[in-house]
Amino acid sequence: MSATPDAPLPASAVAGAEALLRAADAQVYVDISPLFDDAWTGIPVVAAGLAQQMLARFPERTRFFFDDTLVRTEAVTDALRRGSGAFLHRDFRTGRAADGTLPLIHGRRAGRPALGLFPSVKPRRGLFDIECSVAHDFSTLAMPLFHLTANIHHHMQRVIADLDSDDVTVCVSAATLADIAAYLGPRPEQLIVAHNGVGWPDWFAEQAVNEVPLDRVEPFFLILGTREPRKNIARVLEMLSLFPDVMLTHRFVFAGRMGWLEEQQAVPAPLRQAIGAGRIVFPGFVSDYTKYKLLMGAEATLYPSFFEGFGLPVLESLSVGTPCITAHSSSLAEVGGDVCWYHDPFSVTDLHRAVRAVQSGRPKQDPAFRQRCRDRAAAFTWSGMLDRILVAAAAAWRRKLPPPPG
Repeated sequence: MSATPDAPLPASAVAGAEALLRAADAQVYVDISPLFDDAWTGIPVVAAGLAQQMLARFPERTRFFFDDTLVRTEAVTDALRRGSGAFLHRDFRTGRAADGTLPLIHGRRAGRPALGLFPSVKPRRGLFDIECSVAHDFSTLAMPLFHLTANIHHHMQRVIADLDSDDVTVCVSAATLADIAAYLGPRPEQLIVAHNGVGWPDWFAEQAVNEVPLDRVEPFFLILGTREPRKNIARVLEMLSLFPDVMLTHRFVFAGRMGWLEEQQAVPAPLRQAIGAGRIVFPGFVSDYTKYKLLMGAEATLYPSFFEGFGLPVLESLSVGTPCITAHSSSLAEVGGDVCWYHDPFSVTDLHRAVRAVQSGRPKQDPAFRQRCRDRAAAFTWSGMLDRILVAAAAAWRRKLPPPPG
């Protein structure tokens, strides 16, 4: 896949799409199912990024829903501020965040056309005049051995119906689009690529520097991700067992939730002494702010995943100027470009080679290289993702619906 981020769309195309929505007096409904998670990683992060952009650009036209119920905008805004859906989920279940029933008829018959935006799978289909859903990855189809059987069935039973009911299917990478086209057939008018974005609250950088002077932090590598087989965390642990010399100068910090098939992620016995000595650290799931501090302080991040639809941890690392060692697989080079170190995800020795290259070269000490990382990440924005969705939705609108009056 191309390692070049998409250029921004022409301003005229974006302005035309926005003008169409306004001229048609369209209502946009955003499914917030992913935001009910307590801890936001992966898909909930994408859902939050799109929700924030919709509120910033179309506050008067944006409504949120879950299943067949509208959700109060102020409850969603509060969840976006907290970076967690814990209170949102509680308030919805108790009725405090619910705001009536979602209109279950097409907007044309109700007098106002409607666009439905689903950041992931579609709990309901055929409710809106134009429907857009986001396709993240096809790992359940491409690599079923890394998933629970129930998860495979749930995803694969839904994906065909979702695609068939979509007017626009948003692929978060060219790799995901290629997978859909290869497995399910090309759909040239329906499929688009709109890369994920990255962004941090403005106060993170200033507070992090004030709390932890980075020149006093002992060098460490950060491994982000849920501990489940597809993320290939076991390969890092195997590398540390076979090549313990890499721990002489650097600690290894594994931050992330325990996932499924945990028995495949057991820590090898030879590493228990290193854990006791603090050379290997498992803080578990961390908040966004703590993750930001860890990314800022790390010598580099390791993201050895076998298969990704996008690879948000790679982008998050680059956004703060921290190099990333990642697998030469699926979409990861599409995100990382020429500022990452790549390795064979099946090879322990190749991973060791990449780690030693970073340890010896210490690229993070080079201000010019840190800027290259940040420049790479700056090409991926939530605003740019929404631009592409809106332009594609407007094109679908012109194909499917009568033009707005005037």
